[in-house]
Amino acid sequence: MGNKYIDQIENKLNALNIKKQEFTSLSSRENQVKKLEKMSDIYIPKDYKEFLLNYDETFFDNEVTYKPIETSPWTSKEGTQVFEGFYGLSSENNLFDKIKDYLNRMPDCMIPIGESPGGNVICIGVRGSYIGKVYFWNHENEREAKIMAGIDVASDDINSYWENIHLVSETFLGFLSDLELINETEKLDVDGVELWLDDELLDD
Repeated sequence: MGNKYIDQIENKLNALNIKKQEFTSLSSRENQVKKLEKMSDIYIPKDYKEFLLNYDETFFDNEVTYKPIETSPWTSKEGTQVFEGFYGLSSENNLFDKIKDYLNRMPDCMIPIGESPGGNVICIGVRGSYIGKVYFWNHENEREAKIMAGIDVASDDINSYWENIHLVSETFLGFLSDLELINETEKLDVDGVELWLDDELLDD
């Protein structure tokens, strides 16, 4: 069942300059996923589970963007947002710690799976009708930040607070497929740039 996902996952990550990682024991990683599900009473979607079995912490060296279904304050005029990378199972930035870090900061129907600039995170649905959907969680508009700033918050329940959550993709594989590597040459803006040439070069 998983093979229908891994080829697409591997091909896409290869295009993003991320190579498939080799692990000594696949069964050990499967046990870690089961432990994560049992510990947090959640369901890890099959496509994301296949990613976790074959890749650990994965951060990109170059800028990677995606186009979310729902825009946020972080969406560019081109309709894109930046994604920095994925958490792993046994790495420094691991899911076990991250789930604890964001406990009661986001609805319990989702867990953080990766990072975006500005302290924002990418999440995936792990309960009920939200299973498999990918979301952008905006740190600057989170419930606790508003409370600390003395701003009235209508909802007393974090599960009812969605003001800082925006739908990115209906599936993990859809999110992954939408990631695009931005070449440095594409980011170069030459407007207003002055070039100075040495006189000796001009004489040549």
